[in-house]
Amino acid sequence: MSDHKRINLQLLTYLDALMRERHVTRAAERVGIGQSAMSSALARLREIFHDPLLVKTSSGMEPTARGVELARKVHEALELIDAATRGTDEFVPGVAEGHFRILASEGVARQFLPGLMARARREAPRLRFTSRPVDIRRTHEYLRDAEGDLVIGYVRQVPQDLHQTVLYPQSIVCIAAAGHDGIRGSLTLEQFLAYPHVVWGTGPVPYPTIEVMVDDILERRGLARDVGLRVPNVLLSADVVAVTDMLAIVPQRIACDAARTLPLQILPLPFDTDRADLSMLWHERVHREPAHIWLRGVMRDVAAQLRQDAAIDGSQ
Repeated sequence: MSDHKRINLQLLTYLDALMRERHVTRAAERVGIGQSAMSSALARLREIFHDPLLVKTSSGMEPTARGVELARKVHEALELIDAATRGTDEFVPGVAEGHFRILASEGVARQFLPGLMARARREAPRLRFTSRPVDIRRTHEYLRDAEGDLVIGYVRQVPQDLHQTVLYPQSIVCIAAAGHDGIRGSLTLEQFLAYPHVVWGTGPVPYPTIEVMVDDILERRGLARDVGLRVPNVLLSADVVAVTDMLAIVPQRIACDAARTLPLQILPLPFDTDRADLSMLWHERVHREPAHIWLRGVMRDVAAQLRQDAAIDGSQ
């Protein structure tokens, strides 16, 4: 029997799960079969495609080049099959009812919720929304367990079974009072460490990733910041910095917004960091739901307007 005749939809589903999870046991759990059955399926797939597909490395199982190519094609094929067999349910915004839970810090919610709600009130007035801050480390758990529908934030490592779209590219900066006695328009590492910092990370958001990223960079150099104040909301940082000699690390957008009304300097950090792009993340279970597709489309439009506004006022 030729190889293509030995392939069936079930095996393709197993291959998709293996490439998504890169772990035999988790792939088996994903499709609801036993670990031994998945191991047998992997062996059959390797024989059919004449390739190991997944190989063990020091950091876990990784796909071969052939495996990556097959994963993409198989996933596209399964989506086409799913679309062909799925019902014709439509989402009609004007009459739709439902409740979306948006998980985001207060600062991020402040950026995105006004645009989202303005659009929802025009197009889908019967929809209801809840927004609440979360511990970003539990993003996968929240979405997997249906505790939220969409997470918006900066997630340093995105789990493989979540979907992600970057909404708002951004860098992080340091802010200081405009009349700071020791800092005038530029910032050295020595100055960065000499003054106490206002640090975001208490209350409902105990693990802000931008703060952790910076602390990790300093720790690798054997250095640490002097934390003078911890606040539950990053938006508070600018108010404190403007009237003290303290410093704070904030996203560039927040710094530019605050500098319109407060006497602040916006300073590049004295070391290189990764970007802190804001993304929206959602789980595979809602990926094809028409209502969720509408929500994601609205969020993309809101983000596009925010990016355009930032380009106009020069804050990016």
